[in-house]
Amino acid sequence: MTSFFFTPGSSVHFGGSRSLLPSSQLEFCVRKAQAAGCSIHVGCAAGADAQVIYAALAAVKADYLAESWLDVFAVGGNSGGWPYPRLSPPPWIIRVISFARLWAGGGPSLPLRARLIRRSLAALAGCSCSVFFLSGPCSHGSLAVAAHAVKSMPVFAFCPVQPDPLAAPAPAGSWQPAELYGLSCWRWSPAAVQTKLF
Repeated sequence: MTSFFFTPGSSVHFGGSRSLLPSSQLEFCVRKAQAAGCSIHVGCAAGADAQVIYAALAAVKADYLAESWLDVFAVGGNSGGWPYPRLSPPPWIIRVISFARLWAGGGPSLPLRARLIRRSLAALAGCSCSVFFLSGPCSHGSLAVAAHAVKSMPVFAFCPVQPDPLAAPAPAGSWQPAELYGLSCWRWSPAAVQTKLF
């Protein structure tokens, strides 16, 4: 089994299930990306995205400018603040709202589904690899994003079992066991291309 590492100084995309329970593997990978001097690209949803943002911000000093290495891609805009008037927002939420890329998937005239995939494609742009944390093998939204990512970068998935195969636009291939910094995961491996001899 091949072990992989983040390319120092590159951008790494993180994503995954909205229903993901707290993950020590996720936190470990975020810290390894930070240690390698990588910038982190992530969406703005609950679950994996929120855990990535929290882990990234928790690892640095409060006065460190997170906007210089943490790119948060939001599907919507700042609608005037925290939506829960009886609860005080956590400080890290206020901090992220101050520098997130709002409407990264297009404006409010587009359907939410279209904005979600476009937001994710914007987050993938310029990254050297993509890492997904899945709560199960059929995390449709995350796998749809992974299908786009595998066209231009290595894609890893942490999942209790082998994830479902990627559909188009992904090239034909399969999930193979791999290691990322010594942690067992899955890596999408494109099928070998056979050339015609005549």
